[in-house]
Amino acid sequence: MKVVESKENKVVLETDETATLLNLLVERLWNEKGIKKAAYGCKHPFLEKNQLIIEGTNIKKAVENACNSIIKDCNKLLKQI
Repeated sequence: MKVVESKENKVVLETDETATLLNLLVERLWNEKGIKKAAYGCKHPFLEKNQLIIEGTNIKKAVENACNSIIKDCNKLLKQI
């Protein structure tokens, strides 16, 4: 991921990731306190990279928490298999 825009309460990231991971990440970000907006999209699916847009307070911590939540669930699933 590459930071395209970084302001106090807004971050825009450009990524090669697909909707599979981005949907999950956006869902988890919505569960984080202080997040007012979490979405992704692109102008053209074949010509542009996806952009993840996050607005709110303490964005870095929210992304870290969301990623840790995903990792925790993946580890839990691996134990069950």
